Amino acid sequence: MLAQARNNASRNSRRRMRGFSLIEMAMVLLVLGLILGGMLTALGASDAAKRRADAAATLQQISDALYGFAQANGRLPCPATDVSAGDEAPAAGGNCTSYAGFVPGRKLGLQGSFNANGLLEDPWGNPYRYMVANKPVSGVNAMTSAAQFRQWFATTPPLGAGWLCVATALNCGSGVLSDTVPAIVYSMGPDFGLAATGLQAENVGATMGASAYPVANDVQFVDLAPADRPATFDDQLTWLSINILTTRMIEAGKLP
Repeated sequence: MLAQARNNASRNSRRRMRGFSLIEMAMVLLVLGLILGGMLTALGASDAAKRRADAAATLQQISDALYGFAQANGRLPCPATDVSAGDEAPAAGGNCTSYAGFVPGRKLGLQGSFNANGLLEDPWGNPYRYMVANKPVSGVNAMTSAAQFRQWFATTPPLGAGWLCVATALNCGSGVLSDTVPAIVYSMGPDFGLAATGLQAENVGATMGASAYPVANDVQFVDLAPADRPATFDDQLTWLSINILTTRMIEAGKLP
């Protein structure tokens, strides 16, 4: 009897151990799932933040390169088109093929990833956009012609109309950040501008050529501080200051 009781107790103990092991295994799997889920979420957020930081750094490099180009050439470059292989169009400046296009990354000597059209790409594989103001002097855009830039600068007062405008509202109706912008550079973010709504739609415009990349079709742009951006706004913008631009050109001996 005693032996039988011990055998029964041993079987019951093994059953309990098996039962506890299954429960414990389920708990371990649940905890591991929660941990892995949290890690993937954190990694996704970290990757998105890194891409935004990389885009911001590249936009600053492009801005510096544009200032440097103006100091060396006495003008701003024309935007690249989807068929100019990363060069400005036309290559000699003057009246641009399109005043809204893409960063002429190869012309500016920039490093980075270039797509099949020779256009400098942002971290999401979308070309950086670039638009220059069209301010004709004697029939030629002063911003992209050294002779006309000097002629424009010599006028009194030299500012006038025709600049690009950046604001926190549509059509630069309010919250104007700058209304004397000679050139602007921007990334359309992870949505490529293809699903733009609301404020972001201000930066999209029309598509260019066979590539169907959207580019701006007016002189108004919207930019929002990170804390003020709705989920539907993922553009990142930077723009040149006409005062910094002319000061650097004076220092370089390109003006007056």
